[in-house]
Amino acid sequence: PAKLRGTRLNSPDIRAGMAMLIAALCAEGESVIQNIIQIDRGFSNIDGRLQALGADIQRIE
Repeated sequence: PAKLRGTRLNSPDIRAGMAMLIAALCAEGESVIQNIIQIDRGFSNIDGRLQALGADIQRIE
């Protein structure tokens, strides 16, 4: 298996955005997900809920 590395991503829809978010949390290094409005449509306060679980995640406006 290959290791995941942080990168810049663009979320095309809700499901793909969540898959990208999960992969980014597992990846080594920093990832930036653009077009997060797609994720927000289906998962309110997802960054806060993941932070409560210990995720190193932040929203950049």
